[in-house]
Amino acid sequence: MKTQRSADIASGCFLALLGMVVLLAATKITGGMEERLPPRTLPYVLGFTVLIAGIVLAIKSWRFRGENPVIKWPDRKGMVRVIIIVVGLAVYIALIDPLGMPIATALYVAFAVWYLWIGRHAILYGIITGLLSGATVYFLFIRFLELSFPIGPL
Repeated sequence: MKTQRSADIASGCFLALLGMVVLLAATKITGGMEERLPPRTLPYVLGFTVLIAGIVLAIKSWRFRGENPVIKWPDRKGMVRVIIIVVGLAVYIALIDPLGMPIATALYVAFAVWYLWIGRHAILYGIITGLLSGATVYFLFIRFLELSFPIGPL
């Protein structure tokens, strides 16, 4: 029987491992000293964040002594939703180079919010959130931090 505690411990260990892999991969990123912010900065920050979050989740779940609820796995409809979002993520990753990070992000976020939102204004919230996400990626990461993400036709 799968419980929330065991799932959180496994998830924490997986996240810690993922954080270590990101940190190891970030050490192989090269960049010139002429850049204001080296290209490996963001992967280092994300890697450390995921590593620490995974360790904290695993330890907190390991030490938890309360009621351990049983996990309800998604039914067929829920699994279809998960698969569609994962396929959408794969399409997003494939579109980053040709469309650029801001446009691909805007499209993926708009799709995900529209698809997962329950309500009659889902498409409106999806478009607004997608545009805000794309603009944030463009202005924060590309213009302000000057990170070398693909910008596509921009």
